[in-house]
Amino acid sequence: MVTPADMLTILRLVLTPVFLALFAAGLHGWAIACFSVAGATDLVDGTVARLTGRPSKLGALLDPLADKALIQTCFISLAVVGILPLWFVLLALARDAMIISGIAYLTRSKVEIPIRALIISKIATFCMLLVAVTGLVIRMSPAAVFIGRPLQLWLIWGIVITAALLLISGVKYLMIGFDILRNRSIREERFR
Repeated sequence: MVTPADMLTILRLVLTPVFLALFAAGLHGWAIACFSVAGATDLVDGTVARLTGRPSKLGALLDPLADKALIQTCFISLAVVGILPLWFVLLALARDAMIISGIAYLTRSKVEIPIRALIISKIATFCMLLVAVTGLVIRMSPAAVFIGRPLQLWLIWGIVITAALLLISGVKYLMIGFDILRNRSIREERFR
């Protein structure tokens, strides 16, 4: 059964190609609005699931995929127009690919895995959303200023902080994955 939180996650998936079409058409204000609405669903869906007491396995699987689809679509779009550096986009893509392939491998190996995001990963996702919105605003208004400083300066700091968070969370997920595999082999040896 599809829960209200699942519907928010599905909405985020649906809004991703809409955002891309708006960005490609040069409708920057609409692209920012679409991305912001989609990003807000990411901040709300988990809360809705907890408040309604209806978290679902579908939501637990779809939510990270929807996050990654939205953010990576935006990052690639911003890299194509020269706002985000390629190394940063590749770092974000590599981390997400590692997480998805790790989950796929563990699932295929019939290993039970806890499907929940680490706090540092949630912070990294929030920072990625901020970097994306900042990049979109710069695309619309290159001379934009925030608290007396060019928005491009804030973007540089956002990229550096987010890159560090991506690296740390990626390493933590790797450690968790290896830990799960190590514990599984210990259990299998005990039953031989």
